Amino acid sequence: MTTTRGHCLIINSYSFRNAGDAAIMLATKQLLESEGAASVTLSSRYDDSSDYSRFGLRVVPEIVPFPAEGARLSRAARAVYGLAASLLVIAGAAVSRSFARILARALLPRTSRITRTTDTVVIAGGGYMYSSKRRLNLSLYQSLVSIRLGDALTGSTLMMPQSIGPVTRPFDRWLIQWSLRHTTVVVREKLSLAASTVPLQLPARDVDDVAFFYTAQTTADAVSDVCRIVAMDWRWSTSVNQVAFEEYVLRVAEIATRVHELGLRVVLGGHSSLPEHKQDDILVAKMISARLSFPHEVDENTDVAHLYDEYARSRVVVGTRLHACIMAISVGTPAISLQYQEKSRGVLRRLGLDRYVHRVDELDVNEIVSQVGEIAAAEERWSDVAEKTRSAIAGAYREICS
Repeated sequence: MTTTRGHCLIINSYSFRNAGDAAIMLATKQLLESEGAASVTLSSRYDDSSDYSRFGLRVVPEIVPFPAEGARLSRAARAVYGLAASLLVIAGAAVSRSFARILARALLPRTSRITRTTDTVVIAGGGYMYSSKRRLNLSLYQSLVSIRLGDALTGSTLMMPQSIGPVTRPFDRWLIQWSLRHTTVVVREKLSLAASTVPLQLPARDVDDVAFFYTAQTTADAVSDVCRIVAMDWRWSTSVNQVAFEEYVLRVAEIATRVHELGLRVVLGGHSSLPEHKQDDILVAKMISARLSFPHEVDENTDVAHLYDEYARSRVVVGTRLHACIMAISVGTPAISLQYQEKSRGVLRRLGLDRYVHRVDELDVNEIVSQVGEIAAAEERWSDVAEKTRSAIAGAYREICS
């Protein structure tokens, strides 16, 4: 059973330093509170307290310490904690939730303190339930053990819409199905699930990405003739090689040049600057900038509130990051997606906008520039799309939580 009455703990989030993940967390908080949650707390492996506190969101440590770099405990402590958590959720599944709670107090005092006042564990994130390039997907394992542990300790889990897949390994499939067996599975699109080469037997409800729900308080006073191009460091993806990435940089530079010729001002930016994760969108934006010979701007600020303001001021956003498009649409700005994974087409197809989605490795510069020109000439906002999507999300969660 799921409910948003009482105290909610959001788990499986990523860093505030990725604006898309921050948008998901802020939207999740807003949705839960609109449906009656007494409090919302974020459990994160990052120390994002000062950033999220600006938005009234409390941050506590993760309930299962992350097993790799970036966590706040020593490597040995994380290994011991992860093993204990794994044994505990297995024992809880085999015996009872009451037994799991008793064991948790003895084996996982840190987790017990975090979850003591939690009524509902909320599973939130973007698309972490997929098979990565690594043979052992530690991020997936930590997330799924956290879900089962949260369910064992509270008896109530609520899933936010996200992508599942593509899954290519039987072990990853088994983990995902095992972790979600007591949860109403909610996906934001089904193309990623369908792309799995190892089929998942998951009855899932599809609901629009929760980030659409957030009502940003922007300071934008007027729309300017800006085309904001959001680059992405997507070299970590299973779908990329160096040749494809270099071609992407060249094609986006060509798009920027042609957009400038339309009379629009070009601003390059990104969502995430996390070199330790091999993700630095700003570095990629600068690669594109180096190929441009006309006046333009590179915005290095990836703060989520700043980006909401800038998207609201823009005439059109061209984004490789899916949440660049989602954030733009949520403030009424038309968006064109340069997709590196099927999730972008899946999400925008639900809104009837899949004509504005283009594969990142097959970019047709003429078509994209033509769409930018049409949008700029029409000067229409997509506010109705945003309002309808927010209404649909709220309706879906009233049904799920009842």
